[in-house]
Amino acid sequence: MSSAKLIRWSGLAALVGGALFVILNIVEAIAFGNQPHTEIATTGAWLIVQLTYILMVALITLGLVGLYVRQAKAAGSLGLIAFLVAFFGSILAAGSIWSEAFFGAWLAEAAPELLEADPSGVVSFGALLSFLLFALGMLLFGLASLQANVLPRGASVLLVIGAVLFVVLAFLDLPFAGVVFGAAIAWLGFSLWSTSPSPALVSETV
Repeated sequence: MSSAKLIRWSGLAALVGGALFVILNIVEAIAFGNQPHTEIATTGAWLIVQLTYILMVALITLGLVGLYVRQAKAAGSLGLIAFLVAFFGSILAAGSIWSEAFFGAWLAEAAPELLEADPSGVVSFGALLSFLLFALGMLLFGLASLQANVLPRGASVLLVIGAVLFVVLAFLDLPFAGVVFGAAIAWLGFSLWSTSPSPALVSETV
């Protein structure tokens, strides 16, 4: 498969991953609301949502590769730094979601009071690091995309706004924290999927 086709397919991965982020945010807020964690962590619906979140992060991570390659030359050093931070942040986020899906269900049965307690120490630091690295990487990626001016500027601006809102709304424990962010990723992915770059253009960006 040619590099141009791989980039285009990574755009589809970003499109689907971003759309899933929007859908999952809405479904989670409506279906679970403010229910106690111990009551929902052992349900099949919660497990399905968390597993879909893992799929979502995997698709977004794959999409990041194509989005970066498409604008690598124009994005320069900032683009490379942004990609690396976003990429590793996505990996850490996937690990956090995996723990939520499987360890959460176990704790809900074995130690429900521990599940409801606020994490502290190393656990708190690790969760915060994963969350902030993911958001920071996406913020930098949006700024790098604006600088490169290869992908739609509106989508890049929306990604910057979405990354900030993601952090603010999540820390305030408000719903729909990832809706704007997911929409931005889906928009960027759609632009990559719908416009197939020529092999010559791809070779100039890598």
